[in-house]
Amino acid sequence: MIKPSQLCQGNSPERQTLDDPLRHLTACHRRIEERLDTLERVTPHWQSRRDEALAAVRNAFRFFDTNGVWHTEDEERSIFPRMRHGLSEDEQAYVGELERQHDVAEAAYENLRAIVGKLNEAPTGEWVAEYDAAAKTLARLYRDHIASEDSRLVEIGARILNATELETISAEMKRRRGLA
Repeated sequence: MIKPSQLCQGNSPERQTLDDPLRHLTACHRRIEERLDTLERVTPHWQSRRDEALAAVRNAFRFFDTNGVWHTEDEERSIFPRMRHGLSEDEQAYVGELERQHDVAEAAYENLRAIVGKLNEAPTGEWVAEYDAAAKTLARLYRDHIASEDSRLVEIGARILNATELETISAEMKRRRGLA
């Protein structure tokens, strides 16, 4: 079993981008999108290949429970607080909305986990439909959020954050992952 602290070891793309927090943010978004794709792709396989579908979903959940948590903490505990000093009123509201979106996505994720947790035997058509709706909701929430951060948040961060702040954010991100 891989420990969460080993997920970012070595020369992985994630470890390489940790020195550049804004680049890391967008690189992590691509990995989140890959897991969202997995969650959506398994829907037609629940009844014919249940064990494989469940394994794929559990792998995606492992990512969200480690890297996904770190990603949100990177933003809410490291990036957002250091950006606030240079934000306009409109940008302050935007960052507040991003934080609200984190809460909404977390609730949607917990809902999907609960649905998967109800799977004790062969999935029924009703269960598959409930899973599919929850997976699509989570994917839509995340994709909208990611698109916004990739365009607007990264631009704001590049404008506001200085080299010292970026180095501090990088160090915090590495500590969060047990790499420093």
